[in-house]
Amino acid sequence: MSTVELKQEAKALIDAMSGNQLRLASEFLAFVKRREIDAATLQLMSIPGFEKSFTRGMKDIKAGRTKPWRKVRSDLKNRAVTRGTALLQPVR
Repeated sequence: MSTVELKQEAKALIDAMSGNQLRLASEFLAFVKRREIDAATLQLMSIPGFEKSFTRGMKDIKAGRTKPWRKVRSDLKNRAVTRGTALLQPVR
């Protein structure tokens, strides 16, 4: 069954539900969505050193120890040029 068909079927079922059924279905859908997010979080947390690095990064952000991404990008580009290497250019 295609995604469009699944959504149509789900909408038809939702339209036929009572208030209590709708509340339960909504809670279940929220649970399923949270599990998806939790799986991604678990994957990140399985990376050695991620939690410590993330915590340190959040402290740096709160303390204002950040750089604009354009400056970082520029610094990296300049570093590659001075080392005699070329950066890959995106295909346009």
